[in-house]
Amino acid sequence: MASLQHAAFVSLQIQDAVNLSAVVLEFNEVLRETLWPEAHRRGLGTRWVNQHPIATLFLSKIADLNGVPCIDSNRLELALREVKAIAEGAI
Repeated sequence: MASLQHAAFVSLQIQDAVNLSAVVLEFNEVLRETLWPEAHRRGLGTRWVNQHPIATLFLSKIADLNGVPCIDSNRLELALREVKAIAEGAI
């Protein structure tokens, strides 16, 4: 299981990506190797995984690469702040 801190760092790095396939593959790995194991460890489920700020960043990037940005800017800004805090070890 990869750490949440590492997954947060990866989700921040992919914000500069230009290859949709690479983003989707990395998102799948983060879901499989980090978010789902962490959800199970905490006794949480699908909603926690689906709405995690790391997932929000990946989904925003996927939508952006597809040309249909669809995440509210306030929610995206909140997700960015939360993910940066996780990446820095503050959460």
